[in-house]
Amino acid sequence: MRSIPRAAVPLALAAGLVAAAPAAADAKAAPEARASGAPTVELIYPSIVRVRVGRAERALDRATRRIENGDVAKAALSLKVVRRQTAAAWRGAKYVIRTAPPAVPPEDLRLRARASQDDAVGPTYASPAVLSLQHDVSAAVVQLIDGSHGTGLKALSTTLYLTLDRRDRAIQDIKALAPPPPPPEDLARASVRARASQDEEAPVGFETVMPYTIGQFDDETQAIEATKSDATDLTAGGRRLLNAAGVQIAATKNVVNTIWPPVVPED
Repeated sequence: MRSIPRAAVPLALAAGLVAAAPAAADAKAAPEARASGAPTVELIYPSIVRVRVGRAERALDRATRRIENGDVAKAALSLKVVRRQTAAAWRGAKYVIRTAPPAVPPEDLRLRARASQDDAVGPTYASPAVLSLQHDVSAAVVQLIDGSHGTGLKALSTTLYLTLDRRDRAIQDIKALAPPPPPPEDLARASVRARASQDEEAPVGFETVMPYTIGQFDDETQAIEATKSDATDLTAGGRRLLNAAGVQIAATKNVVNTIWPPVVPED
């Protein structure tokens, strides 16, 4: 396992995972995240990602309410919007990754941050927002399978399979397209400055953010196992769907652990 400076961890959490859900809740408002012991980090996601994430989250909320109210036909239409907007959100994030400029040397980052109040944007911040959306969709769908039959179960199955498949492709996209991190010597100098100053953060890249998605996979697995154990109206088809999803999620977790091994904060 690799180790990273402790200063990098709060920003990674704020950038990629903690702030992703607030970003989706309101497509017009930029979320503000505060990590313990760190200054406020205001994250403005690229609109090509933010707007689509917001649309998908709102459609997911509508689908959930309609299933709860027994309106399966309208729920299926809302789930179609979820699938389309989730796919569109990732296309936006992929564009941000593909067109990102070369990594800025840490010294330039430090000077630029002091000279402006620019918000944190870019591929490292846009991509986890979509991965968290995919997690939200997967976790919600899993728990809607109990009690679903026929048309409703088919719509949930399509949504879950497409979401898991697209997340797997997104992970491979990140691996292939993400800009390389700064040279190790630059990272070392930045880490020393981050430890010496409370006003600076060590650089954060995918190698720092991606390991935190493991908690999302574990949460989905727990939801699947709990649903299989405690469901009161789980059909045979629903159980097969959950079993297949559990296998795919475990494989995805293994891929992330292999590409981006867990990081250990330095004291």
